Amino acid sequence: MNQYQEDIAGLQPTQMTASPVLGTETRTTYETTTQFEGLPLDQPVDVPVYETVLITADNVRQAIGALEEQEQKAIAYEIFLGVPGAYGGDYELIFNDDGSLNIPNFQRAVEGVIRLAGDAVAYDNPYFLDILQRGDVGEMTPAELAKAFQDRVAEIEAGKKPKRVINYMDPVGLQTALNDASASVLGRKMTGPEMKEFVNKIHGMQASGISSISVGAQAEQFAREAAPVEAGAMDHANAAALIMQAAGIGGRR
Repeated sequence: MNQYQEDIAGLQPTQMTASPVLGTETRTTYETTTQFEGLPLDQPVDVPVYETVLITADNVRQAIGALEEQEQKAIAYEIFLGVPGAYGGDYELIFNDDGSLNIPNFQRAVEGVIRLAGDAVAYDNPYFLDILQRGDVGEMTPAELAKAFQDRVAEIEAGKKPKRVINYMDPVGLQTALNDASASVLGRKMTGPEMKEFVNKIHGMQASGISSISVGAQAEQFAREAAPVEAGAMDHANAAALIMQAAGIGGRR
């Protein structure tokens, strides 16, 4: 007798649900016959006999108790993934510190799903019974169930982390900085779509975790990349103006 079977045997009647019918299954046996419709056959043949058998809660308990721990873990995974309320959404209740299955918690989860399976009989819904029997609910192997379980744990842990508050820079201020840089680099103001793209870029940098952003430098770089030909022409014009100033051309007399 394993730990699960011992725990089940030690339960008081008030701690365990009764043994209601949870569903049915068709079992096939074979009978050997030498006749067909009253006529003799040349040799005996095996004829299938189909029988509908009731599946009770006790049948399920006994079947689960007879499983190896790895298969019991697979059922625990199924329960956690398929019946969120069974473990209260707390994956840490499934295992002990040494990685073994926490049998008392597993037993309580199984009993909870047994109750749900009993309620579902009225709706001809085998979903919960399939989970307890490792039926067709997803048809996942124990390894696939373990992977799905780990993915779900990762989602839960990610949800526990405090979300970072981002104080996004004022779009109007960013647009002003871009227009100032554009006037210097291109000799014109930026278009509406260009300004929107720049604001999205700066906000994206903030969202990625970059805390120190030189808006002026980013604005100048953005303007140059947005219109490199215009930027080049403006550079030549500015350079020519400096030469003329140095030569005393164009200044005040």
